[in-house]
Amino acid sequence: MRLRIHIAGLLGAVAGLAGLWSCRHAQAAPPGGAAVAAAAASRVGALVVRRGDLQPRLLLTGDLAAAEAAALVTPASPSFQLQLTWLAEDGATVAAGQPVAQFDNSSFVSQIEEKRSAVTAAEAELARLAAVSQANQADKGFAVEQKQRDLAKARTAASVPPDLISAYDYQDHQLKLHGAEADLAKAQADLTQERAAGAADVAVQRLALAKASRELAAAESGIRNLTLRAPRAGTVLIADHPWEGRKIQVSDNLWPGMTVATLPDLSTMVVEARLSDVDDGQVTVGMAATCFVDAFPDAPLSGRVAEVTAVARESGRSALLRFFPVRIALGPLPAAVRARLRPGMSVRVEVAAPAWHGVLLVPRVALDLAASPPRALLAGGGAAVVRLGACDAFQCVAESGVAAGQRLRRDSGGGVSGG
Repeated sequence: MRLRIHIAGLLGAVAGLAGLWSCRHAQAAPPGGAAVAAAAASRVGALVVRRGDLQPRLLLTGDLAAAEAAALVTPASPSFQLQLTWLAEDGATVAAGQPVAQFDNSSFVSQIEEKRSAVTAAEAELARLAAVSQANQADKGFAVEQKQRDLAKARTAASVPPDLISAYDYQDHQLKLHGAEADLAKAQADLTQERAAGAADVAVQRLALAKASRELAAAESGIRNLTLRAPRAGTVLIADHPWEGRKIQVSDNLWPGMTVATLPDLSTMVVEARLSDVDDGQVTVGMAATCFVDAFPDAPLSGRVAEVTAVARESGRSALLRFFPVRIALGPLPAAVRARLRPGMSVRVEVAAPAWHGVLLVPRVALDLAASPPRALLAGGGAAVVRLGACDAFQCVAESGVAAGQRLRRDSGGGVSGG
């Protein structure tokens, strides 16, 4: 009986010591557990101004393009418009000299026979005028020879001394000599005039023949020019219609000088990107860029900003949207990569702006960017006017207006009151 009492007492003492140890340990332990978890949970979603580094990356959209390309344009024609009757497929591979586009040549074909008939008639007329001139000159030449014989006879008669014949005969011979000389001079003048007139008529007709021949050659050349052929081997890219927002297609009426298709040089690929006018000045020449072709997103291409157009252009989607064309020069491309790139492929461009180190960073969701100047929304209510620097998709550099550790609140989209 006493043994049981002792054992029970020992067990009670051990339990009391264990409870005392656990109570003291709980009092000495630092705050934690559920309290710490609750405090951390209360801070989830808190927006705080902090100091750190920012590497802005501006996102642009664009397309692959060839810096150099051979353009095939609508040929010159007497007609105001030319109708396209055949066109190679967009993206087709062609060899040098292979047809790419064909225009309607019916009007030229109908003129060819007329031009050829005109050339034949001009040639016949030239031959006729040359023959007539030659015959007339032969007649005039024969007349000159006859007058020369008459003059020779008259000179012989006039050379007889007056002592041997009567005075009447002598005077008659002298008059006939002067008449023969005059007749010869007139015959020679007629021959010279005939030669000049014949040469003039032949020259005029030769000009007419040359004109008819040029018109025939132009018509034949026009027919040949109505077929656009590839100047070199390459890939055909059909041009966009300038005002209908689509590719040029068969049956379109095109004006001389309009680009029908191009053959890009795939070794000169660049990215033609678009910078929104609200981001004017944030992209400059020389900035590094990473390009992601949508068709091959896992194979980024490195590049550098080569050109930023100074004048904004209107977007085709809306007259209210404007953008600055930006050209990205790509680095050296392996042959395998270059072989699968095609002009027109859409590209996402990330342009790396200069980094900001040790600056105050404000979450973008805590900024009222619609206000002018922008404001940071304070956690306790109201807002503070801030001067912002560079931004990325999540945060902005605050150059003034807030301090490190300052708590902010999320912009609900309706703006705030106060300052």
